[in-house]
Amino acid sequence: MIQREETDQKKSILMLSWEYPPHIVGGLARHVHALSIELVKRNYEIHVISSMAHGAPGYEKKDGVHIHRVAPLNDQDSNFISWIGGLNLAAANLGLSIARDTIVDVVHTHDWMTGPAAEFLSSSLGVPLAATIHGTEYGRNKGIFTELQQFVFDKEKSLVHASDKVIVCSDYMADEIKQLFGEPENNISVIPNGSIMEEVSFQEIDVEKIYPFINGKKVIFSIGRIVKEKGFETLIKAASILKETIPNLCFVIAGNGPLLESYRQKVKKFSLEDSVYFIGFIQDGIRKGFLKRADLTVFASLYEPFGLAAAEGLAAGKPTIIAQTGGLQGLAENLKTGFYMEPGNVKSLVDSIKFILANEQLANKIALNGKLAVREKFSWSKNAKATDDLYQYLLLTHSCEKEGLN
Repeated sequence: MIQREETDQKKSILMLSWEYPPHIVGGLARHVHALSIELVKRNYEIHVISSMAHGAPGYEKKDGVHIHRVAPLNDQDSNFISWIGGLNLAAANLGLSIARDTIVDVVHTHDWMTGPAAEFLSSSLGVPLAATIHGTEYGRNKGIFTELQQFVFDKEKSLVHASDKVIVCSDYMADEIKQLFGEPENNISVIPNGSIMEEVSFQEIDVEKIYPFINGKKVIFSIGRIVKEKGFETLIKAASILKETIPNLCFVIAGNGPLLESYRQKVKKFSLEDSVYFIGFIQDGIRKGFLKRADLTVFASLYEPFGLAAAEGLAAGKPTIIAQTGGLQGLAENLKTGFYMEPGNVKSLVDSIKFILANEQLANKIALNGKLAVREKFSWSKNAKATDDLYQYLLLTHSCEKEGLN
């Protein structure tokens, strides 16, 4: 491992995340992407290690970020735990290779999927470890009920305890980490997500040309990983009720996930094919186009550590309905900057939608307040500044510890 000269100013961060554009499964990829770009602007050298994406190169430098993609050593293994193990082995080997040519100052991993590799690299390289926990297995499932869930929980616990600093996106998540893992409060830093990828440019797309079924309709837009905790079943049931009284209303739900086909079948079962559309994964330009075209946005999650997509709905200046749960509650004030609904309560969602559509002028005023508030409070530049401060603290503490040992 090469040594840093005293005159070197730029610090290098080894960032691990199992997803990174163009491999996007949920909000984690977009978080790491936006944060990495902002950290480059703060004079950091960022090396991201992520899983291989179809059609993407093994290495590229984009937006100033060094992106390294690896295939798990057992890439075709259908066993999820084995696949994760292979990914961590490949990521650990690549991390050591990077460290032969680049001085690594901090290892920063995102969630448990790359936790073992991050723990190994931090120990092997003798550098601090930061871990951002985006959600927990216990929180997503309201408990631990299966062997797989217990495995994930144990990996989360190991990573939390091994980290020199744990980063979470909300006070809600800080409390969850303290309660679940017994982590001391002084080892947890709350750094809110940004609301929009301010500095990442992408072309806005006219979604009516691609999705003509929305022409002439009131559009309710939602986006997220298609899993139970995102509450999309509540949207389907609400659409079934609203179809009778508001025939020109349609729900557009974007995202991919294990329940996508199941929800599409529910739409057919309730004869909602002309009013509920699960359109699958969409690119950033289409997402931006829908945020512009939508009449309102809905985020009905049952569990949500922060709510990045909801923050983007607010930042787009749209009347935004958010479930009163988890980190979502910190994004808006009911009837001042946004609209609350009770998680899982179909009537609550229906009532909020009807209120917005019946009070358009007031709803738009509240939406404007929401836009101004969320853009002032949440930004990726602020997130990067807070992360920068955390890195500096870790480096100073690590340096003092080394001097003490000497």
